[in-house]
Amino acid sequence: MIRFRVLAVIALLLWMSSPVVAHEGPDPVSHWLFTKTTMQGGKVKARLGLDATIHGAPVLVDDDHGSALRFDGAQDALVIGEGSRDVGDYLPNKNLTVSAWVTIEAPRPHGGIVGISEEDGEGERGWRLGYNEQSFTFALSAFGANDGNGRITKLVGQTAYEVGKYYHVVGTYDGARMRIYVNGKLDGESDEQSGPIYYSRTAPYIIGAVADRDERHFHQGSIRDVAVYDLVATQKWVDHEFEHGSELVTLAARAVPDELTFIIKPYLQNVTQDGITVMWETSRPADGKVEFGENDKFGLSASGTIGVTVHEIRLEGLKAETGYYYKVTATDDRGRTIQSELSSFQSANKLETPFAFGVIADTQGNPGVCKTLSDMMWMQRPNFFIIPGDLVDSGPNKKHWTEHFFPGLDPIASRVAFFPVIGNHERNHRFYYDYVSCPAPEYYYTFTYGNSQFFMIDSNKECGPDSEQYKWLEAELAKSTALWKFVSYHHPSYSSDEDDYGDMWHGKSEHGDLRLRPLSVLYDKYGVDMVWNGHIHSYERTWPLKDDKPVERTGTIYMVTGGGGGGLETAGPIKPYFQNNVKHGHHYCLVGVNGRTLEFKAFDLEGRLFDYMKIDKSAATVDATPTETAAK
Repeated sequence: MIRFRVLAVIALLLWMSSPVVAHEGPDPVSHWLFTKTTMQGGKVKARLGLDATIHGAPVLVDDDHGSALRFDGAQDALVIGEGSRDVGDYLPNKNLTVSAWVTIEAPRPHGGIVGISEEDGEGERGWRLGYNEQSFTFALSAFGANDGNGRITKLVGQTAYEVGKYYHVVGTYDGARMRIYVNGKLDGESDEQSGPIYYSRTAPYIIGAVADRDERHFHQGSIRDVAVYDLVATQKWVDHEFEHGSELVTLAARAVPDELTFIIKPYLQNVTQDGITVMWETSRPADGKVEFGENDKFGLSASGTIGVTVHEIRLEGLKAETGYYYKVTATDDRGRTIQSELSSFQSANKLETPFAFGVIADTQGNPGVCKTLSDMMWMQRPNFFIIPGDLVDSGPNKKHWTEHFFPGLDPIASRVAFFPVIGNHERNHRFYYDYVSCPAPEYYYTFTYGNSQFFMIDSNKECGPDSEQYKWLEAELAKSTALWKFVSYHHPSYSSDEDDYGDMWHGKSEHGDLRLRPLSVLYDKYGVDMVWNGHIHSYERTWPLKDDKPVERTGTIYMVTGGGGGGLETAGPIKPYFQNNVKHGHHYCLVGVNGRTLEFKAFDLEGRLFDYMKIDKSAATVDATPTETAAK
């Protein structure tokens, strides 16, 4: 019997009554993505649910929107929970939604995408999302229509698929009606089945094939995303899911490139006093290795990525605040090897040691501006930098990562780690999670550096007092002993932008995202020093605020730092009560921390200093300009 999850039901009810955004909607009970990091050791690691055992040799294929697993039609399949007694715990009982993105290269009378079904005479049981020679199908057997005897209804869609093209296929069952959707549209429905789903005790739970006790029919084509829910999707949800991947419909599966090259050069993530993560991407599946040491002779090495294209290797056992040199090597299945250039990094500083970090947000689709800013930031040698969201212009577009974001951060990303938060332009796409390695669960997390602690939030999700993130943040702030506390999320709590929160040329503005204002209660209570946001493509710094009012001391300073490359925006004509400094233009920021002293600087695209602030906690003062002082 399926594990009943109250939180999922609550999430669905909230989702059905409000506009759909990136994180809203129910969580699947099982979810498989086919990427370089999920396929290891003969298994596909499930994002949710049971892992799947790889049978045959399906090939991972990259394209401009992600990756898919290509099945050969002869032996390739994935058996879910093979050997486990827990398979039944992950099978929906009465309510079912199954969703997949798929291409068909060879039409078959009994094609299988995903399912668990037995179709032997009177013993027809289970369910299956599949296809025949012309259309997609959704088959299911339930107790109410069979009186325990077993008879499957095979619902056949009306859309004639084209060989080699991607389709989004969804099957749903609510205990009384079956529906099949193709590319966001209802394609067929039936009320022949009713009651709980009638499962087979012998059929395997399988992706890429139809399988029962005595026969198997293998899928030839690509599958890129499979999710199973114990809830029933609405038309609105189906529309939303299709919209998020609609760019795939004109994309044909791509063959594995012949040449072994770096798609993304090595870059750094999640630096600590004793470890750092090195990541890169290759054009072909390869084995990865990092050689490193305190000089260019190295002496140490780490490996761990086998037959993948996105490589992620953690270097551990480092000495604190120590400089290291490194290079990466990738070797493909033909024995060909490529190596990166020599690069360097520094492990995190100790508690008492001064450090500096950069802030740059909304780099988006402007690698030229981003590289100019990041090069200037690198010249000041920060220990790391944070990115308050909108790393790319379109998260599902792979080229925006490989041709915009990472080239815009070359070479700084290979020398110092960056800590991002997810913005609305990432669209919660798996590329963000494939390319970013942050502390779990990644869409919110915390890390410490020196005498400071950083709290990173996903402002696309609910942040109100009853939300998961709010409760997590309060617990983390309550136990924090850091001298400096910093928070970052994408959408600004305070902003004087001309039109994002109300047209200030013709009326009033809400002056920021009101959904996020409840977080300020926590900042006031636990003494958060500064909050960095993006989303608005300009610069703005507030006075210290407490209880939503400017104060002279012990308040939180909010900053909009969205000038990393996106199209610029302008402040409205009415100056709000919280505004200290505002500027139109691309920019980056640099923050230096030395014990109880903090220096903040903001630089424009020409490298000119346009804002400065110094906070001395021992004297409880803020120096707002290089020559002027104001009490905090």
